[in-house]
Amino acid sequence: MKKFVIFYFVLLSFMSCQDEDSMPSKVRYVNLNNATASQHKSYSLDIDEDGDSEFLFTTVLAADQLGDYRHFVIVPTRANQVFEIAGRVGVLELGQEISLGNPFEKNVEPMVIKRISDSATGWSGDWKDVSNRFVGIRFRLRDQEYFYGWIRVSFDKMTEQFIVHDFAYRTTVDREISAGAKQ
Repeated sequence: MKKFVIFYFVLLSFMSCQDEDSMPSKVRYVNLNNATASQHKSYSLDIDEDGDSEFLFTTVLAADQLGDYRHFVIVPTRANQVFEIAGRVGVLELGQEISLGNPFEKNVEPMVIKRISDSATGWSGDWKDVSNRFVGIRFRLRDQEYFYGWIRVSFDKMTEQFIVHDFAYRTTVDREISAGAKQ
């Protein structure tokens, strides 16, 4: 019995000294049931359900001498950021890694732009013909370090709206996640 108690104590001591990095990291997945955001209705993503939005999908109206514009954007709040490529929201494929080593930015170009002029209407932006792709995100909750996750988004030009399907993130700070990972 004495040997068992000593073995048990040594085992507990070893387990309590293990590095946090060796512990499995969980993924929190949330189905948003195809929420939409358009010119008439923004969509606020409140990841931790504390009443404060972490990301906002909305439309901003602008105009210049060439015509009117609808800018379809994602707006990260506070210190939150999106995966960016050359100043634009990256269109990520299933399985693409989202981690500390990726470029993230708060201020990015619109995802989609609709230009309306007297002579024509045109669409531009990396997300104008996108269906079921991923926005890489990093965000802070309760002043902790960054969490990494993804939001699956489509854009429908016919209805002029974002469709925000679902999102997921690692529940351990500074841990990478693959776009589309649910476990």
